Amino acid sequence: MISDSKFYCANKDTYPPFKKGKFLEEYFLEKMSNYKEHTNRKYIPAFWTNFQIEGWFHHERNNMQESLNEWIKNNPSENGYFTIVQYDDGPLLKLPENTIIFGACSGDIPIPLIYEDIDKKLEKYFRKSFSEKEILCSFVGNITCNNVSPNVRRVMIDTLHNKNNFRMIDAGGWTPCVNQNAQEIFISNTINSKFALSPRGYGRSSFRFFEVFLLGSIPVYIWNDINWLPFQDVIDYDRLCVHLHISEIDRLEEKLLSIDEGRYNEMLKYYEEIRHYFELEGMSNEIIRRIKN
Repeated sequence: MISDSKFYCANKDTYPPFKKGKFLEEYFLEKMSNYKEHTNRKYIPAFWTNFQIEGWFHHERNNMQESLNEWIKNNPSENGYFTIVQYDDGPLLKLPENTIIFGACSGDIPIPLIYEDIDKKLEKYFRKSFSEKEILCSFVGNITCNNVSPNVRRVMIDTLHNKNNFRMIDAGGWTPCVNQNAQEIFISNTINSKFALSPRGYGRSSFRFFEVFLLGSIPVYIWNDINWLPFQDVIDYDRLCVHLHISEIDRLEEKLLSIDEGRYNEMLKYYEEIRHYFELEGMSNEIIRRIKN
């Protein structure tokens, strides 16, 4: 562990609202603490998101960099290092050049943007069948600026908000503290939708992608600069979901309408086959597999 305890501070946010348990960085560090087998790369243990969202981080940044440099010096690795990070912009401290970043929104290798919910809240809701779902496609949330033009959510909303097959809902903002009413609106509309828009936000991914599956719907992932769907070499996303570049947004309605009940149910069935990649234990095992080889 790095000597500076600030690397392991608790996360102050209550977001996502359905989380009850660990964030992915916290889960993975605990996993590696108990892992006894050899890995080719050495893990840099840090709760990047937890301390980088703190107001004090700016003032402590240089001191924390020195602590990290000291840890690197005391933990040399001939084959390089790796770390995992949820934070949208990745680690904000300088890492050794031979470090692989497994990132939920940026980095070198995409991983799923997920969290632990020991209560399995979303999975407890009744799932409706294809024919029972009244809405073709829905979105509950807000417009999030990103660093790359065009703004995916702005273009998406401008294009789809007047189409009858799409239900676009402003639930009063989707902030780090999502109120109960907004949560219920999201859950109700997603359960009643065949598809649910899961566009990138400020970062290249969205918690919605995996939450939508938990509610029995199919996510529609929309991206602009880089398709950040995780583990694309082992997951066939054409079988799993709908994904498209924002430049193709005019074709989305036609694309969704072309998916019949049989293909839709096959997507949900395939999700059950590969869902372990979207669970913290399965994700952690896949990361370890990749850095062992």
